[in-house]
Amino acid sequence: MNDSAQTKPHPTRLSQLDGLRGMAALVIMLYHLEMVYHSHGPFVRGYLMVDLFFLLSGFVLAVSTEKKLLAGIGAFEFSWARYKRLFPLVAVGVSVALARALVIGMAPIYVLLWWVVLDLAMVPALGGTGPFYRYNGPQWTLFWEVVANFLHALLLKKVPTKVLPFIAAAFGVMLVVAVNKHGSDTMGVGALTAKTWWMPIPRVGFPYVLGVWMGRVWKGGARTAALPWPLALALPLAAVMTVPYLPLSKAWGDLVYVVPVLPISLWFVVMCCPPQALAGPMEWLGNFSLPLYCVHLTILVWLSELLGLDWWVRVLAVATACAVAYAFSRLISFQSKPTQVKTKQA
Repeated sequence: MNDSAQTKPHPTRLSQLDGLRGMAALVIMLYHLEMVYHSHGPFVRGYLMVDLFFLLSGFVLAVSTEKKLLAGIGAFEFSWARYKRLFPLVAVGVSVALARALVIGMAPIYVLLWWVVLDLAMVPALGGTGPFYRYNGPQWTLFWEVVANFLHALLLKKVPTKVLPFIAAAFGVMLVVAVNKHGSDTMGVGALTAKTWWMPIPRVGFPYVLGVWMGRVWKGGARTAALPWPLALALPLAAVMTVPYLPLSKAWGDLVYVVPVLPISLWFVVMCCPPQALAGPMEWLGNFSLPLYCVHLTILVWLSELLGLDWWVRVLAVATACAVAYAFSRLISFQSKPTQVKTKQA
């Protein structure tokens, strides 16, 4: 083990995880930019950052919240608290998408209002066609995060740490099957059918359970040598930009990134120690990423419909998405779950 890793104390808040979350949200926006504007740049596999969100969620809850779960918080109580924390994100995403739907006349007003009720209540579309949610595509990840949190509070908190890798491995096998059957690691975006209902489960289950295991191991004192912090934070970004150019099928390229690369990348990010001066900006970026994640797709699509697909429209769309997200971040308090580690009492 590296001596510096042993002697250099870790901060009580892992602000680099906030920075990583912010980077992931920006990559997802750039992926949707590629998709909406029919380009083929380095972020065409940016959807793989969604798997990083689930990995981060498991890690963060294991480090910061699992002790409370073991103290007796009920699964329904905990899930309700998580829903209330996520509700502003859902509401912001739905409100921007509703504005577009009203302008373009997507459906009769009574249908649009009913869709608002369903989306705000986190009730997914189960008709087998169209997106998982009627208004805002990225909302599907929030639904599965609540499901994962509920099962964490109900069952996973009781599972011994040494058993978690076997559960993650079982989900990993399911993930390999699902990704190869689907053709890519994009399960969960569309409405579920009788044949596809199970596919998002391993996409969520594998990274989430693995994240919980990593969080417990890290909180238990496991440390390794650390990379320089710029290199650690750049690693997942560089890897997702490299995946499209690997001599692999789309399915196997996605699996190479999700199964070995993401967990290793997260561990290096956890182990790195950015300058304390960057803690505030990284925390801000993590919080800003939350409204950005929920509004960007609607804005990218809307401006493409209004102005076309020229390069300057893309620049304007990204700038507008960031500006709208910033405005909402000033109006509403968006706080990412702090990865706080309490120091042990002597």
